[in-house]
Amino acid sequence: MASIKRRYYTWLIKAYFKKMRRTIIGSVVLGILVFFAFIGLLNYYFRPLIFKTTDNVGYAGTYTVNTLPKEILDEISYGLTDVDAKGQIVPSAAIEWDIKDNKIYTFKIKKGIRFHNGEELTSKNINLNFSDVKTVQIDKYTVQYILKNPYSPFLASVIRPIFGKNLAGIGKYKVEDIDVNGGFVRTITLSEISKKDKKRKIYFYPTQKALKVAFMLGEVSKIYGVNTPIVDKTDLSKWKKVKTENYTNYSALVAIFYNNNDPILNNKKVRQSLNYALPPSVTIGERAFGPLPPNSIYFNQAPTYKITDIELSKTLLSTLDEPIKKELVISTTEEYLKAAEEVQKGWKAIGLSSKIKIVQDIPTDFQIFIYEIRVPIDPDQYTLWHSDQVNNITHYKNLRIDKLLEDGRSITDFEKRKKIYADFQKYLIDDVPASFFYFPRQYDISKIIN
Repeated sequence: MASIKRRYYTWLIKAYFKKMRRTIIGSVVLGILVFFAFIGLLNYYFRPLIFKTTDNVGYAGTYTVNTLPKEILDEISYGLTDVDAKGQIVPSAAIEWDIKDNKIYTFKIKKGIRFHNGEELTSKNINLNFSDVKTVQIDKYTVQYILKNPYSPFLASVIRPIFGKNLAGIGKYKVEDIDVNGGFVRTITLSEISKKDKKRKIYFYPTQKALKVAFMLGEVSKIYGVNTPIVDKTDLSKWKKVKTENYTNYSALVAIFYNNNDPILNNKKVRQSLNYALPPSVTIGERAFGPLPPNSIYFNQAPTYKITDIELSKTLLSTLDEPIKKELVISTTEEYLKAAEEVQKGWKAIGLSSKIKIVQDIPTDFQIFIYEIRVPIDPDQYTLWHSDQVNNITHYKNLRIDKLLEDGRSITDFEKRKKIYADFQKYLIDDVPASFFYFPRQYDISKIIN
């Protein structure tokens, strides 16, 4: 009797399945699809809302929306061009470009690039505005810039990140929130496009000391670009579960500017003597001996490159008509006090006394000033050293250097420019309007989260 019932139910199931197989298979497939759709919805919508992870990081400095650090802007967006590891200009948002008469630049924009607000990047909404430059929209994906005069660093100028409305960029992070107080950015919150649950909240502190104290108090878990891991007498790099990375910042160059109008420093022999007396190495960075970093494709070693010689320095001083009896005045900000002390020690070895004067900003009048140069991607340093430039704080005048700087920014041929800037480095280093002291060592410090 039991076997008859089994055969009956087996027949019944087979018959039911035969009749309803399409419905059953469809239901199973639909169930699988619904299951995976639910998992996807959980991962990509609900999970980011519920399990958001925010990294709190910190930078030192006061910034407006328009002057945020380059490394932050680069995360939000990018420009028409970029620079590779060798320092060469390469395509970015533009796939190619053409240069005519050294002053007409035509860029072809990649199709399909969209701002974080969904708007497509076209020639109409590229807001890279330059003074004395006419912008022409050739077609939807072609933009042209017409310069009044040839300017070869222009390709480096369009590396500047492109932004739409409300800081909408085209990079891997988008701006979710920005807190501005009195015109200065206090915090900015970024979210990663590919990971909705990944956020970075960036805090800005007025000084490096305030930044490091914030790290000690746990307000931020990572701090960027500090010149030393030490705050007061505490070495953050010695803390448990703290990771410290150090690197040489080649985009900054600390220099010793000599006032070429000063009655002592207007003598080239004096400037050369001061330069040769500087220490061959420093503990606060990588010793520099020229105006361009060694990773630049335009870098060239001049004949006097890396020469430090106390005896040569003393010999130059001995040839002066009158010995230097006055105390030299070294002005600098608090940040470069240690550098000033290194300089003071070197000059003491050749019999010159000096005193350090702490200032808050670039003084209008100084004898010697230690400060940082922001090194551009392009080798053009026209505004720093050309005779008629306001930013030429050393009051340096040299017609040969003026001509090299003028030619360097008017020629686009790479080999010709390389020769020009090799000469520029040679003659500038020999003339010593400033001593190029060091590229600062900087530290990124982060807490290790288990």
